[in-house]
Formats: sequence, structure tokens, C-alpha cells
Amino acid sequence: MPSVTLYGYPTSPYVMKVGCYLKYKRLPFEFVAVNPISPQQIRFTDQRQVPVLSIDDKWRKDSTPLGIWLDDVFPERPILGDNDADSKRILAIDNWVSDHLIAARFRAAVEWERPWDSIRNGWRLATAVHNATPIPFAARLLWPFFVKRAPFIVRMVNAMDRSEDLHTLRGRLCREFIDHLNGGPFLGGRTRPSLADLSAYPIIIFAHLFGLRGASPFLANETVLAWCTRVQSTLPRNPLLIPDALIRQPMFWADGAADSPPA
Repeated sequence: MPSVTLYGYPTSPYVMKVGCYLKYKRLPFEFVAVNPISPQQIRFTDQRQVPVLSIDDKWRKDSTPLGIWLDDVFPERPILGDNDADSKRILAIDNWVSDHLIAARFRAAVEWERPWDSIRNGWRLATAVHNATPIPFAARLLWPFFVKRAPFIVRMVNAMDRSEDLHTLRGRLCREFIDHLNGGPFLGGRTRPSLADLSAYPIIIFAHLFGLRGASPFLANETVLAWCTRVQSTLPRNPLLIPDALIRQPMFWADGAADSPPA
């Protein structure tokens, strides 16, 4: 078995995507947390971008290309479908996840609907990063403001159509997500999970499991919850890259957990 190592921040949606690809494929891997202040862990790449995945002595970056690479190297439990047409449809939905679902999460980090909740959420995220790779207390204290002004996040948000308020945007994205299911058990009307499902799943569940404040129309929708149950059944109990000790709320959609979401 080749040696597989995933480098990144445990709270990055792009890194979480790759973590789910690896877990779905049941590949043993080492997760190396990258320090966002001084990313010495990926110095060998001569760049700062995460995720980075190494397989033996080769490495690559970018979450979606990493999923394609994994399917090439480890074809068991494929995540790109059975043919080129399948792959094209799966990658189109994955693009929607990146361009809309993840972008909406970053927009919430820049546009504080409820400032105190946003600051608290930022502190929680800093706790997860610090747990994986120590960062100074002052940086943790200012983390919500660092994220709010991070150039990469600000550029992405500024490229969005911001005519909708966040509440309306989330509702629309939930409806679009259901459209992408196309009546199937999994995205694209497929009978098995694909790269698109494994990209969307951690983005939809992370805030709830990690105890971030803010309502999610996704986890209040029965169709989405049924999809969550199906995807989770193909993954380990903890599908994230944070330790069990940092999970604050139950996975109420999974077997053996609470029957309904908390009020």
C-alpha cells in the first residue's frame, strides 16, 4: 500500500472534501495539520495552498484534481462514475459545491449577520486549528477578524452576486441542492455516492457537528437529511478531520443518534 499523507487545515472545506474522498475509499492516510501562520509542513511544495496530498514521493494540490488523482491511483470504490459522461456530470455538480456552497460559507465569515455569533464561531474554528497545530493565543483571539479579512476569502466573496441576503441565499442553495439530487439517492440521480456527494457532505454537516451557531436550511429539510443518512452510511462514524473530542452536537441523521435535531 502506498504511503498517503493529506496536508491542510482541519477546518478548510477543501481539505475536508479530500478527507472524505480518502475515508470513502477506505485508504489509510496520515493527516498533517498545516500551521496557517507559518506553513512549514508544506515547505517542500514551495507554496502555501492547501490541501496538498502526497502519495509516496509524488504530491499534488487542489481538492477536485486530488479526487481525480485518487481515482486513478486507487480505482477501488470509484468516485467519478463509470464513464466519461458520468465524470462530466459529477464534476459539474462538484463545481457547484465549490462555487456556491463553499462560497456561501465564506460569505458568512465576511458578512457578519449576528456579530457575536460570528466572533464566537471564529473562536471555535481557532480552537480546532490550535488543537491540530499550536497557534499563539493572540492569533486565536483575533481569528474571526483574520478570517473576515483573509485576501483569498475576500476575493471569492467579492466575486459573488451579493444582491441576496444570506438567509435567502441559503434557502435557494438548499433548493438547488435538491434539484441536483434529481430524485436519486445520491447527487446526479446516482445510486452510489460520487466525488460530488463526498464534496458536499462535510460542508453541510460541519457547522452542526462542530457546534457553530447559525441555522441551516439543509439540516431542516427531510430530503437532505435522508441523503445525509445515506452518505454517512458509507463513511466512518467521524467523517471530519477534527478529533471526536471536538464534536459538540450529535449526528442526529445517523443510526443510533438522536431522532431529531436540537431546538
